[in-house]
Amino acid sequence: MKKKLLRILSMVFVITMLTGLLSGCGNGDDNKGGGGSSTGKEVTVSLLVPKDFEEEVNYALKSFKEIHPEITVEVVVSSGYGDSIPSELSTLAAGKNLPDVTMGTENFGYILSQGLAYPLDNLYAADPDKENSLQAGIANYTYDGHLYALPYRVQFNGIIVNLDLIQTQNLDEPDYDWSIDEFIDLAKKATDNQHSGINIVESTDDTHALQTKLMGGMMDAPYQMYGYNMDTHQFDFTSGAWTKAQEYIKELQSVPGLVSDELKEWDKRNNGIADAYDNKFGGSADAFKAGKVLFGNHNTWETHWISKGVNFEWDVYPVPTADGVEERIQTHVDYVMMTTAVTEEKAQAAYELVKFFSYSEEGCLARMKYVEENSETATIYTPASSDPEVLKAYEDSDAIKDGMKYMLETISEDPEMIFIADVNKLVPNFWNDVNDYLDQTKEQIKNGGDAHALAQDLQNKVNAAAIDTWETFEKKLESNLEKFYESHPYEKK
Repeated sequence: MKKKLLRILSMVFVITMLTGLLSGCGNGDDNKGGGGSSTGKEVTVSLLVPKDFEEEVNYALKSFKEIHPEITVEVVVSSGYGDSIPSELSTLAAGKNLPDVTMGTENFGYILSQGLAYPLDNLYAADPDKENSLQAGIANYTYDGHLYALPYRVQFNGIIVNLDLIQTQNLDEPDYDWSIDEFIDLAKKATDNQHSGINIVESTDDTHALQTKLMGGMMDAPYQMYGYNMDTHQFDFTSGAWTKAQEYIKELQSVPGLVSDELKEWDKRNNGIADAYDNKFGGSADAFKAGKVLFGNHNTWETHWISKGVNFEWDVYPVPTADGVEERIQTHVDYVMMTTAVTEEKAQAAYELVKFFSYSEEGCLARMKYVEENSETATIYTPASSDPEVLKAYEDSDAIKDGMKYMLETISEDPEMIFIADVNKLVPNFWNDVNDYLDQTKEQIKNGGDAHALAQDLQNKVNAAAIDTWETFEKKLESNLEKFYESHPYEKK
């Protein structure tokens, strides 16, 4: 109880300080328009959208036009998906064709280093609806006291649980606040000559590998993905979480047949004879989809194909945590932003648009309605808003799994319950600073080296690079902000 009270008090303090800081940059009287009201002036705002968002965005913009008939939105479709937005913005900036607003999923740190993001301090501070924003997302996109983007949507790291198999295997259904030991134990108990505990543990993307998830589940605040500390800008590889996560993976892999997809690798190593996987699962094309695997190492952005591809009851659970570690929800927060192409005449209109796609009731409900009406093709959308009506609609939706509702409610009620699972998006060169040394260390471990003995050297090398990266980044931030105020003097209060 004492720990919970301290967390709540800490949350109140953080939000109060953040709101005060932003309010100190300006006040509502200094801004044209405000909140959800009409700006009153005819204006055109250009919006760059990833190609897979085009239909959803155009659908939602019908509601935006009803609220803001004076704002015309020109939609420009990106040549790629959300992860390509940073490089496309850089190209457009070079050709002096920057859009006014865009949304993306990756590499926001790069966008900032290029000086392409418009500081939202005054606009956000003047908005009477700002308390409806997801505070954890606002904190993520605040750098050196300046807010550069709004949260666009939320996604969660998770574990897919086959609830039907829980029943048929006579296993105890875990609570959402579950432990890594429970997870390991259930995976073992579910494994027999026809079933496996989990489908995948390895990944070519370290961000989403099970080892990375479990490492996060063993770390208390302030540590985030891969042991990164957002305050010190350094990594922790020596506390034991990094090495213990590797041990958990080896423990799972040591049980014959527990990791279903590794049976395919066994077949490849044995002259390509596909016997082990087919023999166990009766020739099933995909054992997980066929309901023969207890856990799926998948995340909420994958729930669309899971909904269409399986015929068993399932749920999305948060990543489990170690005993004694307080549960934090492993969260990704995508961004919507104004670019430095926005002029004083367009500033309020552009903000109304980013707010619409971020935390406004109308915008969030419109996008949820789109998903409902296009359930066969649309990806499930989790809003980055704490608006009461939005949260109620999400809670009432039959299309949303209970575990997802639990996770959104948890981080909305208490921003301290968020674990930043996409630090690589917020910090430039994140994986570049890690991977060179990490790859060398992995090779040493593969050749018999002890992970515990190698952790300190890895940490020293990675942190030297990370500190240098952040120092260089902060200098760019300061320089870019000065240039922004030179071209946008009305924003400097």
